[in-house]
Amino acid sequence: METTQDVIDQKDALVPSSTRLSSASSKIKSKIMSRFCISIDDDPLILLNIGGIHMTTRRSTLMRIPNSVLALACISPWSETITRDNDGRLFFDCDPNLFQYLLNQLRDWSSSIRKVFTLPNDEFEREQFRSLCIQLNFDLHLIDGIYRHEKFNKICGHVILDEKGIVVRHANSYRYAECRGVNVYSTGINRITLILKHQTIDKYNTFIGIIWSGTPMQEKSFESPTAYGWTGQKQVYLKGIPAVIQGYGGYDSDICTKDTIDLILNCQLGLISLFNHRTRKIYEIQVDIKEGCPLPWQLHINLFGPDDQVKIINPS
Repeated sequence: METTQDVIDQKDALVPSSTRLSSASSKIKSKIMSRFCISIDDDPLILLNIGGIHMTTRRSTLMRIPNSVLALACISPWSETITRDNDGRLFFDCDPNLFQYLLNQLRDWSSSIRKVFTLPNDEFEREQFRSLCIQLNFDLHLIDGIYRHEKFNKICGHVILDEKGIVVRHANSYRYAECRGVNVYSTGINRITLILKHQTIDKYNTFIGIIWSGTPMQEKSFESPTAYGWTGQKQVYLKGIPAVIQGYGGYDSDICTKDTIDLILNCQLGLISLFNHRTRKIYEIQVDIKEGCPLPWQLHINLFGPDDQVKIINPS
């Protein structure tokens, strides 16, 4: 006696394999084409005039990030009062190339993923792009990076972890000691805030920087071939070697005890920066990702003097 399942199986067997493949192929094509078949009624086209250059995009693209000028321009009352040209296009008096660069990123933006804007490689264009984003009221963390929660978890040498890994402190001896953060960084722009403490400014020898996560721990970790960062006496380390020019990149070692600094890891550009909140100075190092310090990176601290310490300030 045949069961219901036997009948179903027999019917499936009668369906030609070519028909089943055609059906599967049709579903794949439908999925591919779905984003290009959205009704204008559901997602209207917005006509733009950017510094005299005409552009067109979907309303949803401009509204990807809430409370930006672009998003507000699409909703009442701002959509009725915003400047338009004689053809009714939304008018923004800004660089069309930079705006196009921004628009391309918004088209692929996903609110479910915490991300930041990809910045132009050219330094001047980076600053111009940053100014444009600020002008359009995008949150600064989308431009300058996201403040990350960190803590220390690996040590090598005479150092002690306090406050559940938030503080690393040197023991009472003049000897190098390494400490690393728990996170690994391979994408985006990441900011880590630190407060430094050392006994005398003329003996400041704390190393602050990055290292490849796969590099073995060692006391003189700043000499590791994947180490990049800043230390005392105007020394900047590149691939574990002091830069030929003292004060590389304008670095002057003007870091006093209790200074607050931001270490900025720009993985997308292979760039690390050190920003001193007191002096408002920023120093940059271009990292050789291929032959120097490949991704992923780790926060890398090396202490030398007795009671010198570094404290992580995590975002609230």
